[in-house]
Amino acid sequence: MRQKWMFLYNTLKKIQENFLDYKKRKDLMPIREQLNTIQEFTLWFIQENPLKLEESLFVQKKDELLDILQDIVTAIEENDYVLMNDAITYGIMEYLNGCLSEISEEE
Repeated sequence: MRQKWMFLYNTLKKIQENFLDYKKRKDLMPIREQLNTIQEFTLWFIQENPLKLEESLFVQKKDELLDILQDIVTAIEENDYVLMNDAITYGIMEYLNGCLSEISEEE
């Protein structure tokens, strides 16, 4: 799983960098292409509790992650690249980074 999530993280990092480019920022197609993998990561996170959080904190993190997914959907529907940037940069990538750090410590 580590390689898959690392690939997703690196892909999202490239997409995030494109948000800084005025000409590329409005193109949401690259993120649409990653939706299945983002959804797969979310399901994995919800089922596995990879950060080994206590139940109340884990429920909170699951809810936050689901809110982030909703923001991504809303950003696509409304063609809102600012919301998309926030959801990717301060949402999914933060979760991926935390999980990748935890996986590295276990190995």
